[in-house]
Amino acid sequence: MRTSSIYEIRIAGQLDEATIIAFTGLEVAFRGQVTVITGEFDQAALHGLLERIRSLGLDLVEARRVRVSPRAHPGDVTGSS
Repeated sequence: MRTSSIYEIRIAGQLDEATIIAFTGLEVAFRGQVTVITGEFDQAALHGLLERIRSLGLDLVEARRVRVSPRAHPGDVTGSS
């Protein structure tokens, strides 16, 4: 069984306050004209989040695993380049 991992999801544009509410409990940050949502998900939760993004009509730019949790060692980074 795989453990949960931390993912960084990038969405085009800056989400408004009403849309951000759909991501309560997750870290939401803005980097230029991109909204970055970060959280810990297992595969089922990740697919659910991606479906929520699709159902809201948001433009998904990137989804990547940034590190494995909870057994990760400081400095470990896993993801696509």
